[in-house]
Amino acid sequence: AHRDGRWTLAAAHAATHIATSPYNDRRMSRLLFLRASSLCRSASLPASHLSVRTTSAARTAAYFPAASRQPPPAADMRTPRSAALSLLACTRLAASLSTSSGASASSTSYRGMPPLSRVSDHLPLAKSAMSYFDSSPDPFHAVRTSADMLEAAGFSELSEVEPYEGKIVPGGKYYFTKNKSTLVAFAVGGKYERGNGFKIIGGHTDSPNLRIKPRSKRKAAGCIQLGVECYGGGLWNTWFDRDLGISGRVLVRRQDGNGVEQKLVKLDRAVVRIPNLAIHLQTAKEREAFAINKEDHLSPILATEVKKALTGGEGGEGGGNSGEEKKSEKNSSAPVKDGWTEYQEPILLRMVASELGIDIEDIADFELNLYDVQPASLGGAYSEFVHSARLDNLASCYLALRGLVDHTASDDGLDLLADDEDISMIALFDHEEVGSSSLTGAGSPIMSEAVRRISSALGAGDAGGSDDLYASALARSFVLSVDQAHAIHPNYASKHEKNHAPRMNDGMVIKRNANQRYATNGITGFVVREIARRAGLSPVQEFVVRNDCGCGSTIGPIISAATGMRAIDLGCPQLSMHSIRETMGVCDLSHGLALFRSFFRNFREVDSSIEQ
Repeated sequence: AHRDGRWTLAAAHAATHIATSPYNDRRMSRLLFLRASSLCRSASLPASHLSVRTTSAARTAAYFPAASRQPPPAADMRTPRSAALSLLACTRLAASLSTSSGASASSTSYRGMPPLSRVSDHLPLAKSAMSYFDSSPDPFHAVRTSADMLEAAGFSELSEVEPYEGKIVPGGKYYFTKNKSTLVAFAVGGKYERGNGFKIIGGHTDSPNLRIKPRSKRKAAGCIQLGVECYGGGLWNTWFDRDLGISGRVLVRRQDGNGVEQKLVKLDRAVVRIPNLAIHLQTAKEREAFAINKEDHLSPILATEVKKALTGGEGGEGGGNSGEEKKSEKNSSAPVKDGWTEYQEPILLRMVASELGIDIEDIADFELNLYDVQPASLGGAYSEFVHSARLDNLASCYLALRGLVDHTASDDGLDLLADDEDISMIALFDHEEVGSSSLTGAGSPIMSEAVRRISSALGAGDAGGSDDLYASALARSFVLSVDQAHAIHPNYASKHEKNHAPRMNDGMVIKRNANQRYATNGITGFVVREIARRAGLSPVQEFVVRNDCGCGSTIGPIISAATGMRAIDLGCPQLSMHSIRETMGVCDLSHGLALFRSFFRNFREVDSSIEQ
């Protein structure tokens, strides 16, 4: 582009991407630096720019546009002078980092690996995401954690059972929940007009897990166990020999006897365990196959009957011995009100009651699941990986939340929401892992009703045409169906189609399937690639399954078919999907957040450039 005199945003972003690659060695960085000098001369820039473009702000913006609050406006990159400045900042950064890493070759001499200083730019976001993962062991906790983030950012909660008319205004920020396991949040642009579109990022709050059965009592071989049911398609062999806690929602009877209230509980310690069978007790064939019977082999051990008898049925070590627990123990023999507690393991009830500070007979029902209590962690020689439970799909939920919150924040002299003509929305659904056909799933009317009610509330008092304007809003809307993608596995590389093998720390992945298991088509794929390009994130990776392999699906086709809104499927690449502990790249979190910010900011302009 430089040789032909065709300086464009694409050329500048491509140069930026190459210059800041974490895999540049010192020789490559030197060549890039020399190239930058040549570009400066051709653009009539003084040589002093070679040194002054190394401020901390330039480093941050040059290495990864997502690290700054907002990416640079497109116009800033469209002239030879400004493009040369942009490339110069990036190449100077690459050269300085390579030089500094060479000074301590003993710690960063591995060719082909990013220096520690490069990965560290992404760690603040990764650590924030890890805190979100640890706080969200189930959909109920995920929604509460998400709501807390939104409240802190100035979003107001709406009640689904009350009319929205008069409560929603341009410039406002709102959210509502369904069953406390699905959340929808949105911000109305300051320049919104009736019939304008919705920019939507969709994800899901659930992950495969083991859920405690309605009648949880189970005993075998002197052990007290819990009956559990498999939720979703988990890699159940990974649940063996893990420290498992218990979390979820509990329905608690009010003290006045009038109804129940909902409380969340989290027994965040190694309460139960599913032990493996010793190798000596297995045949060679059993060891090789590691076949498990999901009904017989997945029941976790809670306690032993001997210990229960010796302690009088107390909750055991870590179960607590507070005054509240003694109160629960004293009243545990009181007549039950509906017979429900008769079928529950008393130790489990006592532990839950103690954690919530209530009496056992006050527990009316619960929805509890097991989870791995090991916190999320950074891994790899350069801390370039995140290891955590539930990356599928809490990573997408967190990035969607951050993208919306950042878009609605007013700082750095920018107020993107005030200038926005559309509605920016995120929708985090429950039950994606089991098909989405539920009250709180993407197959429910939640999405279409949200669009209809919001559009109607913003048009209150206007005359007629509401149905037509609603249809217009749907036609102008766009959904990013964000779910984790399969990164290529170095030990099983043949499982990927050779030309569509996404890698971790290489950015977001667009997912396609000719049989419509994903919602992506040519138009929606172009829109996202263009949005990514404007954020300096090109190229975006692509994924299709092999012809001899089945393909999963997402909420994308479900929402698109139900509402008529355009949609695309994409996500961060990861390994070990549906394992109890999964792996993704720290850089992909930054890439995803930058893409979502760019989506909320640039979608309307990109969409208007497409022939309808």
